[in-house]
Amino acid sequence: MSDAGPRVWGLLGDRTGDNNQVLALCEALGMPFETRTLRYNLLRAIAGKYLGATLATLKRSCRSHLAPPWPDVVISIGRRSVPVARWIRKASGGRTRLVLLGHPRVDPAIFDLVITTRQYPVPRHGNVILLPMSMTRYRELPEPDAGEAALLSALPRPHLLMAVGGPTKYWALDDQVIRDAVEQLCRRAQQIGGTLIAVGSPRTDSSVIDALRSHICDHSSAIFVEGSSPRFPVLLRDADRIFVTGDSISMLSEAIQTGKPVGMIAISQNAKGKRNLGPSPDVSSASHRRDLRRYWNHLQDQGLIGTLDEPVAGQFENPTEIAREAVLRLLDRGPGLQR
Repeated sequence: MSDAGPRVWGLLGDRTGDNNQVLALCEALGMPFETRTLRYNLLRAIAGKYLGATLATLKRSCRSHLAPPWPDVVISIGRRSVPVARWIRKASGGRTRLVLLGHPRVDPAIFDLVITTRQYPVPRHGNVILLPMSMTRYRELPEPDAGEAALLSALPRPHLLMAVGGPTKYWALDDQVIRDAVEQLCRRAQQIGGTLIAVGSPRTDSSVIDALRSHICDHSSAIFVEGSSPRFPVLLRDADRIFVTGDSISMLSEAIQTGKPVGMIAISQNAKGKRNLGPSPDVSSASHRRDLRRYWNHLQDQGLIGTLDEPVAGQFENPTEIAREAVLRLLDRGPGLQR
């Protein structure tokens, strides 16, 4: 540990949602931190249990950024980062402590701390922290700039925000589902004299974007936001009610943490999901597959999400604060941790 305090590295990749989780925790620690961006080669497909501590999965161009002085703690996310984080600890002579977000796909005991959420079947060891939902970087949602404020203030209230994600490994986002949701929310906006504000995400398929755009054009009580303005956190701050497609764990979590009523837009399994996940989620630790239904069921059981018909707002523990306190406890233990 340096005189300036613990040296913290956050390992980033090519997924915005994952990077935001790492950055949310690094920022919440309230101390200086550095980031290292990892670019993976085709060896990333090999399961971590066969790789051990290695940089073999990284493109050569980013390996040179992993050099001393070694950090006191590395915060990384997902299985791809596992062999790299283990290599950093080995290179540091075993001094660097490892914090893994998500599902490591290897024995959690390899890490000093694993911070996860319910869609991942991580075995419950003493070093595993289970968050009520994903962390968000939006500790305080930003004020709108002049252009954003002018646009939003011109739209009749209440504002219904519809946030649309994209397909995932086992789940489909069907054009018809989006059209039906738009139609239902447009009717509601008209009935209450408000406005539906719809927005996509980097994962949203072009066909879904086209469906959103074309269907919203038919309704005077709705607009489709394209481009970088208004910003998504500004739309969250502005919204009176929020509706999110079920594929996006991060957007659902961000919506819930505004404290506003949230409704989930249900999605369906694709063919691969029907084969591999089955009709109900496997809650046993023997299942290694990420199943969004575990997460949805938890949020519904806790009264944190509703439906298109009945959005709800519930009480929750701040997941970023839970994770922050766990990492600070880890740092207070000093060197020589038993693994």
